[in-house]
Amino acid sequence: MTRSMLHTARLGQPGGQPCLVLHDRYGDLDDARTLGRTLAPASASILAVQAPRLQTVGGVGKVQGYYWYVGPRERAELTSLGDSLFHLEHLLLDAAGGGDKVTLIGAGEGGTMALLTAMTWPEKVAEVIAVDAALPLNFNRIPIEWPSMGGLRVTLVGENPSEVTTDLLVARGVALRLVPSIAAQHQPA
Repeated sequence: MTRSMLHTARLGQPGGQPCLVLHDRYGDLDDARTLGRTLAPASASILAVQAPRLQTVGGVGKVQGYYWYVGPRERAELTSLGDSLFHLEHLLLDAAGGGDKVTLIGAGEGGTMALLTAMTWPEKVAEVIAVDAALPLNFNRIPIEWPSMGGLRVTLVGENPSEVTTDLLVARGVALRLVPSIAAQHQPA
């Protein structure tokens, strides 16, 4: 049982390499499951995670999806970011309960949250795969002491990765790999 209040689903191989999977903006738990099945190793124990915020059409009625609110890319909103990181820390600790490091996989805003989670607790992360994700442009003004990432493997998947994001990751010591598409992610490096 997790200590986080986020809605999750387990799939994959119990006892396998733990993976947390975070969907894109307006996605849902099914999108996280699909992303996990697509990008996680076949032997992985996958914990798909649904973002905490609900978006409806017109404010009522039909659910449009769920999202990780970090604010506008040029100005991260710290209260919402801190709230999301709090819940993800609990999931990260639960997934790494046996001492294993966790693989973080995310798309869009989920990829941004995967990157920020890894940057906050790099000692608990085996690698990050972030699809079409970018760090906030005000990253250096976020009042968190970011440790060195000590060679952590980070794969950015997408046609045009943000130069700001790649520069920030490299400056913090990641082993960065850029791939143009999800299909290319499955090819040997």
